[in-house]
Amino acid sequence: MAYIDPRLVTSPKGRVERLEVIYDGGEGDYAVASMSWDGEPATGVRWNGGDKGEKFQGLGNPQSRGIPTWFILPDPIAELVRANPEALVPNEPSAR
Repeated sequence: MAYIDPRLVTSPKGRVERLEVIYDGGEGDYAVASMSWDGEPATGVRWNGGDKGEKFQGLGNPQSRGIPTWFILPDPIAELVRANPEALVPNEPSAR
């Protein structure tokens, strides 16, 4: 299965609203988004799906019953991410 655009990941329905992707590393990498989760501000992360390489194929992670979803970061971690958006960088081989 091809890369899942994180702007289209809106599950579970009724919990994710006002989704704004703040970083998308593309196929086989991760995405970070701000959103409203159950009516409260939240920051979510997920591994994008794709066909590249052996890791993170298909729908990406997390997913529930074959539907891509977000992992909601705990507030202390979400605050760090929001305070340091420049830290959201592509996973380049030289950066590992």
